[in-house]
Amino acid sequence: MPDEAIEPSQSEQNHDEPHGRFFLLGISSVAFAGCVLVAFVGQFITGASATAALTESDLLEPLTWQAAVLVTLPMFALLYLERGSRFVWLRELWELSGEVLGPVVVRVTFAELVAVSLFAGIGEELLFRGFLQSWLGTYGLLVALVVPNLMFAALHWISRGYAACTFCIGLYFSCLLHFADSVNLATLMIAHSLYDLVALMCLAREVRSRADQVSC
Repeated sequence: MPDEAIEPSQSEQNHDEPHGRFFLLGISSVAFAGCVLVAFVGQFITGASATAALTESDLLEPLTWQAAVLVTLPMFALLYLERGSRFVWLRELWELSGEVLGPVVVRVTFAELVAVSLFAGIGEELLFRGFLQSWLGTYGLLVALVVPNLMFAALHWISRGYAACTFCIGLYFSCLLHFADSVNLATLMIAHSLYDLVALMCLAREVRSRADQVSC
């Protein structure tokens, strides 16, 4: 008689769940600490300020939050297109996110999603737009806009298409910081965190929906 597949018990599933949550929170917090450390060590070595485009009052200004919401609108449009596009290459960006993050994101709470989003938004903007863009600006505008975002794309490498999309979003942020007077580093931190939070919530909801359909 062939061996039957053994389904994990409820207690085993509950035992496994914190490990998935710990993985996402752990990776996010370590990445955040690494970004902050590199930014401030780099600032000390090079003399380029990582927070030159950021002041404490920025986070309290309503215009900062309004600008952040406006900054996210094209990104939310891209997110909408990724989820429902008939273009395979565009839809694959969303599918790849689901394959990599879906099994973990679906386990975490809303508060944990907020924490993960803040870690990414604050840490990555401080490093890539705050420090690297400021420092590399001494080598010319093109270098300041392109090089940090090549590194930003490499950090988010899942596929060539995903990395290219990430590069374009990073370049969009860098251009706003350099050319738009109404955009400061706090604006980008808020926009980045807000976008990540919405994207992760949509991803978790889709994964749960697919799981419910399979179980029916």
